[in-house]
Amino acid sequence: MRSPYKITADWGQERGHHQFCVIPRRLLQAFLGISLLSLFSGCEAPVDWTFHPGENGELAVEAIITNEVRRQEIRLSRTYDDLNGDPSPVVGASVQVSGAGETYTFTESSSLPGVYISTEAFAAQLFTPYTLQIQWEGQTYEAQNSMVQVVPFQPLTFLPVGNTDSLRTIGSEPSLFSPHEQAMYEVDIDWRHLVGSDSARARVYYYTFNTIDVSELFRPPKETVYFPKGSVVTISKFSLDPEFAAFCRALVMETEWQGGVFDEASSSLPTNISNGGHGFFGVSAVLRDTVFVY
Repeated sequence: MRSPYKITADWGQERGHHQFCVIPRRLLQAFLGISLLSLFSGCEAPVDWTFHPGENGELAVEAIITNEVRRQEIRLSRTYDDLNGDPSPVVGASVQVSGAGETYTFTESSSLPGVYISTEAFAAQLFTPYTLQIQWEGQTYEAQNSMVQVVPFQPLTFLPVGNTDSLRTIGSEPSLFSPHEQAMYEVDIDWRHLVGSDSARARVYYYTFNTIDVSELFRPPKETVYFPKGSVVTISKFSLDPEFAAFCRALVMETEWQGGVFDEASSSLPTNISNGGHGFFGVSAVLRDTVFVY
């Protein structure tokens, strides 16, 4: 049986014998925890952050094709410097996806500039490489990715807020770590039917990775979303292959995990888009579930 005590120091000699300080393990852990908290609280300092503009107008790709039989969508925009600005859509591009012996053409939406929709419905297949090709302003951009399996998820739980029965919030969250899978959860919350406003909705993302680093353990708290009872919640779980998961991890380190105890140095996100493109082309298996929250 493992001893709950640990010999931690030799304090010297007396009458030819060593003297040892024997400290209970739990007391040692508590002491170390208090020391770390003191260290972290003493490291807080205001930081003046200067934003350095880079090159503007480069291609940015947002693309996930799935195993659902549907008309798949790809969004193209230009990079920009303004932190709170809106991306400028890329128009007039030629877009196609090929894989499993087929080639699918995408055409630009007439109502949503920068959104390209496949001319026919199709579903991506497991473990099959798919290639995205974009031709825009005389340049050709390519990316490749393949789908891995998605593991069934446990339903989310929802809790009342305080003493009121009219508001709800997400109770249980997907696990941040799993040695057996990597996944992205997209949670869409919609209560427009309750208040008659187009802005009455929210979207929350969760991620599961198969590794852990210090930025995860000491990340800042996630913003709590409150919504009225009777809201419609749609949970979508996307599988992530290792390359797609590395992109998502870098993304949350630059966004959700920034501001924690151990910030990572900011850097460009990884990408699988060739020729200087930005963003990522992913191929995912997806599971969806829709519930009414009461």
